[in-house]
This record gives sequence, C-alpha cells and structure tokens, in this order.
Amino acid sequence: MDLKPFPARVLLSVTTGRLLTEPRGPRDNGIGDLYLLLNHMTGDDLFTHQLPRVSEECKPWLLRWFPELAKADEQLADLDSRLERYADDAAAIDCWLDQLYRSGIQRSYDVGQIPQDDHERKDPYDELVAMRGTDEGIIVVDE
Repeated sequence: MDLKPFPARVLLSVTTGRLLTEPRGPRDNGIGDLYLLLNHMTGDDLFTHQLPRVSEECKPWLLRWFPELAKADEQLADLDSRLERYADDAAAIDCWLDQLYRSGIQRSYDVGQIPQDDHERKDPYDELVAMRGTDEGIIVVDE
C-alpha cells in the first residue's frame, strides 16, 4: 500500500466536515492539502465541487484506519464555542486541535488508498451539470 503522511487536521477536515486545514498565507485557507489527501486516497484528480462527495467516500476508511479520529466529533461543540469566543479562527482551531492531540490523536498519519470499487469516478463537467441541472452558464477554458 502506498502510504503518505498527512497532518491530522486534514484528515479531521474529512471526518468532521469542517475545513480545519492550515492556511499557507493571508489569502489561502489550506484547502490544497484536502485536495492532496483525497486525490491520494482515490487516485483521482478532483475538482472543488467533487470534494464533498469524495469526502463521504473516504470518511469511513479514515475512521476505520484511525478510529481515534471519531473523538473529534464528540468535541465539535467545544470547537464552536471557541470560534465564538476567539477573535482569530485559526487560533481557536489550533487550541481545539491541541486538546485533541493531548487526548491521543496524532499530529500526522500515514494514509493509504481506498479500494477503487469504493470510489466513483465521475467526469467533473458531467457531475457539475448534473448538480446544477443545466449546463447554462458553465464556461470551460481549454489550456
């Protein structure tokens, strides 16, 4: 199995449905790490609108491989409380994550690929049209 290390906060973005990735700069939310994880797990090259569906495909595998990640779901109310109290969302998330690390969640995990039968490959354009119900207004730019 081809294992690659990923920060726990990226895996937790999948398992909790909250974007917990680390920003790489002032105008970046770290979502690139989520793409890297899901692309690695599926062997696909995903587009933004595909991330929720593919996260649902990958979530059970992450929880099967790393059951301790389920602890985070039990602590989401604490995260919400911190986000309300802190002026800086990144600081609130970091504080919450530190609490999870102290409870036994590792800072990084070696993640493999899910079985190909557990990932539905879809053409990104066709999936977007299906999601919108029309192709009207969709602009495709070829490089």
